Amino acid sequence: MDRVSLNQVIQIIQGTPVLPDLVTTEIEGISIDSRTTAAGDLFFAIQGKRLDGHQFATEALRRGAQACVVNRGAEIGRYSQRFITVDNVNEALQLFARWYRSQQQATMIGVTGSVGKTTTRNMIHTALSPYLKGTQSPANYNNEFGVPLSVAQIESVHEYAVLELAASRVGEIRDLAQITQPEIGVITGIGPSHLERFGTLNQTANAKGELFEQLTAQGLAVVNGDDPFAEFLISKTSARTLKVGLGEQNDLQAVSIRQTDDGIWFQFESTEFFIPVQGKHFVSAALVAIAIGKEFGLSNQDLVESLGQFSSVPGRCHVGLVGNWTIIDDSYNASPVSMRAACQVLKDWAGLGKRVLVMGDMLELGAESNRYHQEIGELIATSGIDLLFVCGKQAGAVVQGAVSANLSRDRIVQAPDVTELQSNVASCLEAGDVVLVKGSRGMRMERLISFLNQQVASGEKKISCV
Repeated sequence: MDRVSLNQVIQIIQGTPVLPDLVTTEIEGISIDSRTTAAGDLFFAIQGKRLDGHQFATEALRRGAQACVVNRGAEIGRYSQRFITVDNVNEALQLFARWYRSQQQATMIGVTGSVGKTTTRNMIHTALSPYLKGTQSPANYNNEFGVPLSVAQIESVHEYAVLELAASRVGEIRDLAQITQPEIGVITGIGPSHLERFGTLNQTANAKGELFEQLTAQGLAVVNGDDPFAEFLISKTSARTLKVGLGEQNDLQAVSIRQTDDGIWFQFESTEFFIPVQGKHFVSAALVAIAIGKEFGLSNQDLVESLGQFSSVPGRCHVGLVGNWTIIDDSYNASPVSMRAACQVLKDWAGLGKRVLVMGDMLELGAESNRYHQEIGELIATSGIDLLFVCGKQAGAVVQGAVSANLSRDRIVQAPDVTELQSNVASCLEAGDVVLVKGSRGMRMERLISFLNQQVASGEKKISCV
């Protein structure tokens, strides 16, 4: 973050300094987590669903924060002379972020959608970063608290910033877009994620489409043209639009797609691209990155070289070795769309060993949850998967679907929680097997990967497969 006068910040957030001398200092960053607060930061004591930042304000000061933004009348304790009081800390954080964004010249790229946001954001950054100075959202800083922190990482030297925007309610994407003021908007697609919050796919599309609504006529809207909601999303913007995908209706189209042991190959405008990942669903993200790269004046050959260095984020179809097993860590989250993509990854896998899927529940699907899980079970049965381990409250629906589509019951192991599958999974694995681990965040499927790593490290020998 560029240095900012604390006096200016106080005016922006409509705050009152307890100690008048605070106005003579500068801040070098902002923080909402006392554990990571650094010297020179301004700490915002935000109030979340589980924690109240006011409890950690004095700790932030001990770690070197220049000052803390707190609610008027809050009971804090000592160090009170280094407080700035406001009516609402959460709103003050967003006011600061919106102002700070307005001071930056970087081209803002906002990415949202039901699936693939992080992969697409990371792909765009990979494409641009060898040639331009820029930044991207750290980790999953994509909500009302994370987006302001991401904005604060932009500096005057940056030519672009690519930020991820997520929504837990209608109107949230609009609010985040008003903070980030994107010149380029990307919607990765619409799918049955978070249906408990949005109710229907139409309402989900409306919520995600708020990003396009906030673009000006001089902006650019990039959408997955293969998505059934593509035309609806395009209708929500006055900006120039680009459709990317695999179908002929797209402005940018990938053809001749093939999966190899090393990664994905495809052609675009007679140029062959290679991405060192497993999963054809990565092609859509690559096309978005190509579209945006070309907006910045990069050539196809520039983008061939940069995208060839792409690395998937851990938890998102990230391929690695644990002992002599291949583990595909797709454990960060799950939806019907991403679960279908995971099944396709295993179906296309070229190895000679067993294909093993370890699946946890897809959460927040509302009244249709049982149906979606049963449909995924049916798909699993036709995807060439040798062993299915499934856990969660909806595991029975997955098993029902898989068995109805002729996956033998003796190739399925079911349990309430992933910890109860761990030993069974490990005992069944042999050299050369591939294991794909996937489930919604609340299922904490990464625990299986940690267990397998521990088994290999300890050299413990497994017994028979159950």
